[in-house]
Amino acid sequence: MEHEERNFDPKASCAAAYVQRMRRYRERDGLSQAEVGPACTVSPKTISAIENLRRLPTLDVSAKLDRLYEVEYFEEQYWHVIREAGWSLTFQNYSEQEAQADSIRVYDPLHLPGLFQDERYARHLLRPGQRPETLDQAVAARMGRQDILQREEPPFITALIREAVLRDPVGGPEVMREQLACLLKMAQEPRNTVQIIPSGAPVYVSSGFTILGFAEGNDVAFVEAAMGLGQVVARPTDVHRLAVGFDMIGGEALPVGESEMLIKSIMEAL
Repeated sequence: MEHEERNFDPKASCAAAYVQRMRRYRERDGLSQAEVGPACTVSPKTISAIENLRRLPTLDVSAKLDRLYEVEYFEEQYWHVIREAGWSLTFQNYSEQEAQADSIRVYDPLHLPGLFQDERYARHLLRPGQRPETLDQAVAARMGRQDILQREEPPFITALIREAVLRDPVGGPEVMREQLACLLKMAQEPRNTVQIIPSGAPVYVSSGFTILGFAEGNDVAFVEAAMGLGQVVARPTDVHRLAVGFDMIGGEALPVGESEMLIKSIMEAL
């Protein structure tokens, strides 16, 4: 059974044009979302989410759609969609590397890591400064990054999160309760490690950063900055310094079991 379908005006945005063409080619060839998903190495649910603008496409999916339909459209249109969603070229490049990483280590002093955010929490974080017509695309872009968690071999993720982030009432108690439940569920996945840095711990690194590890090739890092103006760090000596810093921050974090208990207690108190 096909999932719900929403209609979009292809003149409204680059993303709307992308999904209108995507659906048109699928229907032209008599294919179901269940058939297109495996051809793009994603689930039918992901194809449905893209077609309904609840996820933005990845570069890999775009390239596979071009091959499936024997056209030269989706990969080129992808870049317009991503720019329209507000991603800088730097972050676009980083996101493509993130999608290929075998391990991800992330420290975030201000909010929950994007890979662990649920849709309502992300929407509240992204709303300031967004026009209504672009907010959905920004949220879809963030949620789309989480497709890597559904890979046959998802990456190993270690997240260091300040306790204050758990207590910051983004969107109000209901939104935070749902988000913390989501975080707790993700923390219990075998490839994920979530550790909380307790209030008062001597950690004074104010900028978040992520280190991507690869089975082959050098590690790469991304250092956060205001208004999406972060930078990719590729020089091995600089990435090593960040890795050492990550280990030092981790030394101040609670053990995994205590971290999960703290998340649960904060969630239940909301």
